[in-house]
Amino acid sequence: MIKLTHMKMFISKSWLRLIGIIMLSVAVTSYFSNWYVLPYAFYQLMCWVVVIESLMLVWKIHKNRGSEILIWIFVFTAVVFNPLTPIYMSTLVWQYVDLAMVVLFILSFFFLKENKS
Repeated sequence: MIKLTHMKMFISKSWLRLIGIIMLSVAVTSYFSNWYVLPYAFYQLMCWVVVIESLMLVWKIHKNRGSEILIWIFVFTAVVFNPLTPIYMSTLVWQYVDLAMVVLFILSFFFLKENKS
């Protein structure tokens, strides 16, 4: 029972990051499989989710007095995925950027401490 409670709390605090991981994973699989093509609106929505979650992580790291390197990594992520002034890169580059973001968001679950309050 205790583990289920912790999982519910974990998901309730990190739902946007989970959505970002799912969206980035769908984009990565569409790049590598070529079975389906995602509409441009999906990529725009994905960029918004990644930017918002990256900025939320920047705030969380700053508030918890975390590493400045992590702050700059997530600020750089927000700049790269910025949907208002997009950075145009080839599909191959976006494949690896999206894959790196999936790994970074998953690792952030393990290395960023949640506040108890």
